[in-house]
Amino acid sequence: MKRRIWSCLLAVMLLFGAAAAEEVSNSAGKAETDQTGETAIDPVPVLELPELTRGRLVEIPVDQDSMEISIPPKDECYLYGDGGENPTGYADPSLTVNLGWGRIYDTNYVYARVKIASPSQLRTLLASPLKASYTTEGHKLAKRVNAVIAINGDFCGGDDVKRGALMRQGEFLRKRCNGQLDMLVIDKAGDFHLLLNGTEKDVQALEKDAVNIFTFGPALVADGEALYDRTRPNLAPNKPAQRMAICQTGPCEYMMITSEGPEDPGSEGLNIRQFVELVSSFKDVKQAYNLDGGSSSTMVFRKGEDNWKKINAPNNKKIRPLKDIIYFASGWEP
Repeated sequence: MKRRIWSCLLAVMLLFGAAAAEEVSNSAGKAETDQTGETAIDPVPVLELPELTRGRLVEIPVDQDSMEISIPPKDECYLYGDGGENPTGYADPSLTVNLGWGRIYDTNYVYARVKIASPSQLRTLLASPLKASYTTEGHKLAKRVNAVIAINGDFCGGDDVKRGALMRQGEFLRKRCNGQLDMLVIDKAGDFHLLLNGTEKDVQALEKDAVNIFTFGPALVADGEALYDRTRPNLAPNKPAQRMAICQTGPCEYMMITSEGPEDPGSEGLNIRQFVELVSSFKDVKQAYNLDGGSSSTMVFRKGEDNWKKINAPNNKKIRPLKDIIYFASGWEP
């Protein structure tokens, strides 16, 4: 009798899972908006790092040229949670990625949960020197450095370069701040520090341990609390748009989330308050920071040998060249 009951329950679970898979990958979380406008999130989990049974873990120097020491992702480490042709995750002893998809306020979004063995695996790359105007597509930048997954940065060659501090891989590109913008500092431990209306004094206090500093914003979540009152010049907070955020969820654990916009078929786009609501609905988010949005919103994931592709907004063929990327690199040599 117990076996019959268990078999029936298992059949129901499998039937439910098959129905859900038509809309979202089995490995992906879903988000629905109820009649009150609140968001119910069933997120994909952070994947734990597999045990190191062969090879070695490599510590990547912060100031080392990323193109000189990049370690390619391994084809056998890609995960196919939905049984389809496209991977929904990645797992080697140094790095895991788990992708999720959802929809809120008539807008699609995609997010990636990342766990790394060493903080040095969270890295940045410029398309060209700060004062140069050269940009290139995100998937090409990701391929240069064998990124497992990458997103756009703060477009550090834009107007905001004149208003806040910038650092890439331990090198200051600019120290001057006017106190009008929120900044994100990532330190040597891979921890996020949000500087609300950051000043030069604020930057100096963290300068010794800083590895990367971004100026765009605003801050979305600070110490687990949603920030609905933050703004920045030219933000257009009420305008529905594509959005991009990078978040810290724990020690060496991160989440990147991007929403579609009005240019993407089937999506309305999110204003900044709706985006804060979405990001803060993931209850493990400790710190979250808004990056360059609009058509710059780019998430790149490697899909097979020499095949890096933008995976967000798949129904929009427009690809805007980027000035910089934030990416996660493998640190495992078999």
